[in-house]
Amino acid sequence: MSAPPANVRRAPRRGVVVEAPLDPMGAGEPSPAPPPTSRSVRPPGPARGEPRATAKAAQPSRLSRIAQVVAGGAIVLAASAAVGWGARRYIVSSPRFAVRTVLVDGAHRRPADKIASEAGVAVGGNIFAIDLRNAGASIPAADPWIERATVTRKLPSTVQITVVEREARALASIGGDLYLATRDGDLFKRAGADDPLDLPLVTGVTPEQVASDRAGVVLTVKRLLDVADELDRTGISKTRPLQELHLERDGSLVATVGREAILVHLGQPPYRDKIEQASRVLGEVARRKANASILFLDNDAHPERVVVRMR
Repeated sequence: MSAPPANVRRAPRRGVVVEAPLDPMGAGEPSPAPPPTSRSVRPPGPARGEPRATAKAAQPSRLSRIAQVVAGGAIVLAASAAVGWGARRYIVSSPRFAVRTVLVDGAHRRPADKIASEAGVAVGGNIFAIDLRNAGASIPAADPWIERATVTRKLPSTVQITVVEREARALASIGGDLYLATRDGDLFKRAGADDPLDLPLVTGVTPEQVASDRAGVVLTVKRLLDVADELDRTGISKTRPLQELHLERDGSLVATVGREAILVHLGQPPYRDKIEQASRVLGEVARRKANASILFLDNDAHPERVVVRMR
């Protein structure tokens, strides 16, 4: 017998093999498998008399699907809440977001540290713990010199406070007390030792008027300060600064100007033409090197007439 080729390896010696049992219906030989066919084979149905399963039983019920969706949503919400809680805990406790700088803009009469204190902003506090709206509202509530304020964050560690201060235009004498008034006539605070007192004085307003018609008093003071602007426009205030605007009980107006306290009776409004006329008369008095004490421009029947009382 010839030797096998070199690339063919001898099969190993077989061990004990346990074969499948013979078909008992055959003659000792296993029955051959039937040849495959192209027809599809359906699984056998239930036996006759056996209840047939319905389609609904083979599929999950609608209620179970809803339960699965709700459970999935609950898991998502729980995970989101956990992430949000962790993020919040980080930003309110991390030293990265501690306030290191407080910038205050627009403050001239009040120191920056006082304004920051009124806003409740402190160096070292967490920047996200600041309620910006409440902080901005608390400043004018605590300080009448501040008209409005805004507080903003500049991450990671800077807080900026921007304020608009009130400007006092006059002092109003009411019931023996002095109040600071803005150009719009707002009596915003009682004058103190640290407040400016070298301002024109408004007199003739009573406490009863303030109590019964504060809005009307504000409008009256504003109109009186319109007269002050007219005195500035005509140049009277440059040589004879305004000292006082006095409102008589009948509503007529008397202005006191200059260091020599010249009384200018302006009568009833309008005042623009009367003030221009007073400017011309005072200029003529100065040219003649005379000293006037009172000017009467309150003759409404003959507004062209000006009576001058000399010293």
